Amino acid sequence: MMLPVAATASCGAPDLLAPPPGPSPSVRTLRASITAEQSLVDGYHRVLAAYPALTAMLQPFLIQHDQHLAELKSRLIIPPHVKVTPLAAPSAAARAPASARAAVTMLGDAERSAAGAQLGRLATATPSLAQLLASIAASEATHAVALSALNPGDG
Repeated sequence: MMLPVAATASCGAPDLLAPPPGPSPSVRTLRASITAEQSLVDGYHRVLAAYPALTAMLQPFLIQHDQHLAELKSRLIIPPHVKVTPLAAPSAAARAPASARAAVTMLGDAERSAAGAQLGRLATATPSLAQLLASIAASEATHAVALSALNPGDG
């Protein structure tokens, strides 16, 4: 009978006055990925609002980002006892560049940056999330190359 008592004695009593734990590293990684993907989606919406003639060229990229965002959000499960700040809201101050060509260049730069950031998150991701992030990063890198080949004119 002494063994069970000795085994539980080393666990200690929980600190009932301590605040609940914050989000786990994987939740923080997922939230960062969601915020980054939302930023790309918002960038595409700004460009398309300013240059509707680019819709046929850019809509396929936006559709993929919407799918990425939906998949990332579907994986975000925060236990009720964990307190987190709300996800960052999109910046209303950001505007589309002065020309369609500059807007497509801006999107390409954003895609390249997002791809690198997603790869940087792999170290703190769970294996299944790492697979998703790597896939999204590959998609974003492909988008950057494809956008650099587009010729939108100066619409």
